Amino acid sequence: MMEIPVSGAIAEYRGQRFQISFSTNEWVALQAGPDADIPDAFARGESPAGQGHYKPWAKVPRSAIDGVISVNVSGSLGGQPVSLTGRLSDGRIRVEFIGHPTVARQLGLIGDQYMGWTGVVDPDQLTDIRVEETGRE
Repeated sequence: MMEIPVSGAIAEYRGQRFQISFSTNEWVALQAGPDADIPDAFARGESPAGQGHYKPWAKVPRSAIDGVISVNVSGSLGGQPVSLTGRLSDGRIRVEFIGHPTVARQLGLIGDQYMGWTGVVDPDQLTDIRVEETGRE
């Protein structure tokens, strides 16, 4: 099964795409494992990614990045539109929903009608996945 994408900023680096962990005006931290070939990396480390989990990163100069893409991923959960905002280390997907409280509760989401509703779901619960990419710099 193909991995479902999630929303976020993606860097194009030497013909590959990497999620961006964090950045400054001078450098970008690419989500990249220790075995990833990142010749321009001047620092490597890990960031917390949930209880006892970490995501490795590699910092490269911003000038080494070919481009940055903003990815917006949406889909359906129980027939309702949701935004796919993150992935947990176990593969589940973090979703956000804006809609009626009764519907949100039926979907098993938590939150309120003022701040929105969130939850974590198994990828096989999601349908109609749509990916929109916008180039930016």
